[in-house]
Amino acid sequence: MYTHSSAAASASGGALAGAGGLTFASRGVGELAVVESIPDTIVSLFSVLTHLGDPWVCLFGVSFAYVVGERIGIDRSAAAFVLGLGLGAVGLTVGLKELFALPRPPGAAEPGYGFPSGHTLGATVFWGGTALAANVGRRRLRLGVAAAAVVAVAASRVIIGVHYLADVIAGVTVGVAFLAIVFAAGPGLRRPAAPSDRTVIMCYLAGGVISAAAAFTNPIEIEVLLGVGTAVGGAAIWSVLGRAALDTNGDLSTRSVVVGAVAFPLPLVVMAAVAELSMGSLAFVAAGAFGGVTLLSLPVAVSSLFE
Repeated sequence: MYTHSSAAASASGGALAGAGGLTFASRGVGELAVVESIPDTIVSLFSVLTHLGDPWVCLFGVSFAYVVGERIGIDRSAAAFVLGLGLGAVGLTVGLKELFALPRPPGAAEPGYGFPSGHTLGATVFWGGTALAANVGRRRLRLGVAAAAVVAVAASRVIIGVHYLADVIAGVTVGVAFLAIVFAAGPGLRRPAAPSDRTVIMCYLAGGVISAAAAFTNPIEIEVLLGVGTAVGGAAIWSVLGRAALDTNGDLSTRSVVVGAVAFPLPLVVMAAVAELSMGSLAFVAAGAFGGVTLLSLPVAVSSLFE
């Protein structure tokens, strides 16, 4: 995650200092020594669990929930809202990493800066946002499942040796604070209810602003460039088709749901493929806009074909 920013920082050793003169030694509290004693089987298990915080895994999961709608217990507008939250999480991660410029633990298998943990911040926003926005089951149970996923991701990042304990604590803290601010400020979000069209649009615009700010700190970070495009495309298409997408929430036939479930990865695959290419910034922004527009309009398109 976020592998394009200052990869050399991870290999430069304890001589590098971040904001306020912080170094490797000032963040470690002995966790690296503890991790070295953990059996390989446990490390292998957590190397799998860490993907619960992978941005593409979270994106695919929430995108699937958006396409199938209330059939799995989350309103389509709530799923669209959580996608917007994810854009903000990506921008926050990249921006804060560049601000603090603190390297990862020695020998980390992943490049880039380490503070805060992007996987942990993203998992907190995606899983926590979904638990707060969903309407299936008891709220306390949903929050418990989300908390368990976040704890698993946080622990995994330390156990597999790519973050210090301080990094994951910071990731959770920033993620919780971000959710608290959004749900306190967003109209209609303080009580269990589907976000309004205005709230969804404002969430995408806020995510776009955060991503754009992060792009200024690191203009070669592909994820934030995709995020800017997705935010613009998402806000635009929801202002036009949001109501139509909600009108199909509970009316899609089984055939339509199946087609939508098969088709929804295509815009995400296009975005992922573009991310691997050496292209200009505008091309990445355009790819993000294409992905946002295509994904959010998919339920309406499928409904018009098969209903």
